[in-house]
Amino acid sequence: MEDCIFCKIISKTVDAYMIYENEYVCCFLDKYPINKGHILVVPKKHYQEFREVDQESLSKISHASQQVATALEGLLSTDGITIMQNNGIFKDIEHYHMHVIPRFKNDGFSWIEPKIEVTKEEFISLSAKLGKVLKKN
Repeated sequence: MEDCIFCKIISKTVDAYMIYENEYVCCFLDKYPINKGHILVVPKKHYQEFREVDQESLSKISHASQQVATALEGLLSTDGITIMQNNGIFKDIEHYHMHVIPRFKNDGFSWIEPKIEVTKEEFISLSAKLGKVLKKN
């Protein structure tokens, strides 16, 4: 896509701090990191949403994310790694990507979990409905 910043990085028409690439993925430092060493793992083929990514690319993204996480753990002596991605209105770039974020105790990054109450009946109903949808696919 001609207006996509990640496609421009992949085609090398826009600079980025590239750390790794192969024929499927491109990995580079996030310009607006949560922590130093925050890396984006981006498929070279343009996808907007997670559900659109083909199985081979998804496998390569997952494997590259694992390699990047392992390298960050060793290089930065992290206390952990957060791997995440966002979809729909929650993503900031219209090109699917995975975040690999080095984590350190008291680094200030947090995940706030709202207090949601789900009844047993709601669990039963939702699990049955999801099971039916997944069996169809």
